[in-house]
Amino acid sequence: MKMPIIRRLVTAFALMCGLNAATAAETITYGSLPDPGYDAVVWAIENGKVSDPNVTLKIERVSSIPALMQAAMTQQFNLMPNGVLSLPQMRESGLKVKVLSTLLRYHPEGHSADIWVMPNSPYKTIQDLKGKTIAVVSGESQVVISVRWAISERFGMNADLVGGDFRWVEMPQAQFEAALQSGRVDAAQFNLVPSYSATKDGKYRSVLQGSKELDKMFGGPMPSNLLFGYEDDMNKRPEAYVAVGKLLKASAEYVLKHPDEVFAAVAPKYKMSKDDLQTWFLTYAQMPMSVGPTDKSVMMKAWQIGLKTGMLKKMPDSADELMWSKAIMQ
Repeated sequence: MKMPIIRRLVTAFALMCGLNAATAAETITYGSLPDPGYDAVVWAIENGKVSDPNVTLKIERVSSIPALMQAAMTQQFNLMPNGVLSLPQMRESGLKVKVLSTLLRYHPEGHSADIWVMPNSPYKTIQDLKGKTIAVVSGESQVVISVRWAISERFGMNADLVGGDFRWVEMPQAQFEAALQSGRVDAAQFNLVPSYSATKDGKYRSVLQGSKELDKMFGGPMPSNLLFGYEDDMNKRPEAYVAVGKLLKASAEYVLKHPDEVFAAVAPKYKMSKDDLQTWFLTYAQMPMSVGPTDKSVMMKAWQIGLKTGMLKKMPDSADELMWSKAIMQ
């Protein structure tokens, strides 16, 4: 007598489990860097302020830019940031990558791509630094490549890493200030948030405002870092990537709407003040998590310089070759 009831319960349970499996959220992994700016732009996601029941973004931080580059080549994560020049280089190496959105642009009036000297330094212009030593985190990082482009294209100097007009020295950014103050290097290119926090209060003086020169060169702000995925997986799970792209854009917008909340939470982890992080985020960089109106044209112009300088063997015919068809637009 009870068997039909039991069967119905078993059937209902099986259907429920099947429905839950069918509607389970997709997981997208995102390889990021331990950086206050990068953390701020995903803070709303990690703290449940914005969400989507259909997708889970799993954010993991790697230790350094070289480690991030290695992870990109081994496809360790579904989504990763990389420089505007690195993406066609990855395509040349056989990796089918596509841009989902723009992670970071240089603010044209900011100082994220400057060359800095001591305030009492005799060097007043970038030309004065000919033959001198400039400290950088990595000669292959996009910000250093961008600075070198500005020096070459705007000032006609040879900014090659080897055999050029300058001696480029790689070292951890934490050593920049001691190296400058001791005279071991003549200038330095502070990267990301330290471009503001280490140079405020007149501690150092800029001899090249790279972001402004690049804006003049390209006719728009430089999209330094782009968020990319791997084409096969993006086309296999397009709804998941669209959902996570919209989620990232919403998280970026949350920062602008709730700056006090976000920066007060992120800054102490990096022994910064809320005001310092907020100033950098709002005036030194743009982190929209979406493709802006000039990004594609600037990408093409950047690739043309990459081709001319031998950094690329062949440039894409159009930015759309690397842009995913469902990329998140501004």
